[in-house]
Amino acid sequence: MKTIDQLMNVDKAKIMFDLFRTEIPAFLEYTQAIADKVANDKEQLLANWTNPFLSYGQWLQLAERVNGAIKKYGKNLTKSGNLFTDQLFDGYLAIFSNHCLEQYSINKAHSPKFKLAIDLFYLPVLPINNRNYSHIVLELHGGPQYAAIVTDEDGNNRVFDNREEAETEAADCQDGMVVDL
Repeated sequence: MKTIDQLMNVDKAKIMFDLFRTEIPAFLEYTQAIADKVANDKEQLLANWTNPFLSYGQWLQLAERVNGAIKKYGKNLTKSGNLFTDQLFDGYLAIFSNHCLEQYSINKAHSPKFKLAIDLFYLPVLPINNRNYSHIVLELHGGPQYAAIVTDEDGNNRVFDNREEAETEAADCQDGMVVDL
């Protein structure tokens, strides 16, 4: 068996197919919907296009080829993992298919484990210092034994999504300290 770092797109897609067969029909439908959106919303996509690696035309071509494979092979893609991976995840088509997998896991997946598997196989690992934390501010009032979480006017604990805002709040405290959650 290959290590996770040795897995190629077709290997990852085959594992996803084998583990989550019940998700495959809905994933294919979702992929077709995204491909149709790419083809039908040309002006909107061009106006907001920011991908420095692919032009809209290249993205459209990938979408059309993936959509064409889904139309051509239909339900056979839900029956054969090899056909599924060869037609949708081999070569450059994997760029579009992987995008659809990620979006499907966020927006439509029925199984919470599906999303976890997508995160494991497809999303980059962030170093601990780059994670998105929430932050609270403690006001120490003369020592840790007297610590209190900073609250708003209604007495609710304040939780900051932005570290800079939390540090600003801590600076306004008598003896403030930012804690990452």
